[in-house]
Amino acid sequence: MNPSTLTRRQLGYAVGYLALSMTAEAAEALDEITGPEREATPVLQVWAAVRVERAEWADAAAVLGILCEREPAQAGHWVQHAYAKRRHTGIAEARVILRLGLELHPRDPTIHFNLACYAAQSGRLEEARTYLEVACRLDATFEEMAKTDPDLAPLW
Repeated sequence: MNPSTLTRRQLGYAVGYLALSMTAEAAEALDEITGPEREATPVLQVWAAVRVERAEWADAAAVLGILCEREPAQAGHWVQHAYAKRRHTGIAEARVILRLGLELHPRDPTIHFNLACYAAQSGRLEEARTYLEVACRLDATFEEMAKTDPDLAPLW
């Protein structure tokens, strides 16, 4: 479905407002989108960003779950879904989401890094080290991040 002119305009407004951390205005712009376009993937992506920015974790997790179903090839959806789920219901459920994402994206360093964080926070330190090693091997920038990420403090 090609988005209408109204939808494209309102999405543009919403993205602009988000860039300025104006989440109320971004939500208002998205609320102007009606009909089936309201459920279009680009609209849901911006809604997810608004909900994450507002720390509306239950709603963010719900929208991101839909995006994972629609676009499983997008590794970022899995990472964001797990992030929102962690804040809403905890690490155990977030870990389940990322393990599913890992099956589809075994070479995504962000998924490995986040699984390392979850394992470290859950006291599974050997598992955390293994995930962290893979993340750093896939993308060396994670080496520096690992030194300061508080989730990995049990490994320090």
